[in-house]
Amino acid sequence: MKHDIVALIGYKDDSHIFTPEFQNGFFVYSIQGKSIFEFLTEDCFITKEYISEKIKTIMINGSPVDDIFETKISEGSVCALSGALPGILGAMMRMGSPYAAMRESITAKTNEPIASNKEIAVLVKFFNLVLHDLRADFLKRGILLEKRRVYELFVKNESDLNLNCKEISLNSSPVENNSLKDYLLTNSDDLIEIRYIVYVS
Repeated sequence: MKHDIVALIGYKDDSHIFTPEFQNGFFVYSIQGKSIFEFLTEDCFITKEYISEKIKTIMINGSPVDDIFETKISEGSVCALSGALPGILGAMMRMGSPYAAMRESITAKTNEPIASNKEIAVLVKFFNLVLHDLRADFLKRGILLEKRRVYELFVKNESDLNLNCKEISLNSSPVENNSLKDYLLTNSDDLIEIRYIVYVS
């Protein structure tokens, strides 16, 4: 599915201003019934090496995941990715945790039948190490957010963006801030792709 694209070209890496958006979640299109592993590798373009070495905790709809090959995504899924979380609670939430039996009642189920082949939008959240490692690459490719959230992002960080952005464009055409804000307030629940690219001279 195609969306309008807002692209920011910055003089330096200011991707940190997008941290709240990654923590609150951005959307990735997929097909209902895919396994979490398929979703992460095929639709999020995260390598299997990174998944096995760096991603220690995956939550699907608030439930910790142990089996990423059998746990499926479905319409309305929220998938949160994290490195190792601290403390005993963090240890309990990790994939394959030796404490998994203590959280069995909330662990994501793998045997629930899910109809497949329907296009869905999954809300993906990044935390700690995953956020630090993957934020810039995802912004370079573009992430999907509601237009109202992009508007709020621009308003909150307007001075930094004006100072550090070489160019802001809408569908490859340069756009002024006020015109962009007016556009973002129209049909504000629609999704839009936003990209942040560091300028290289």
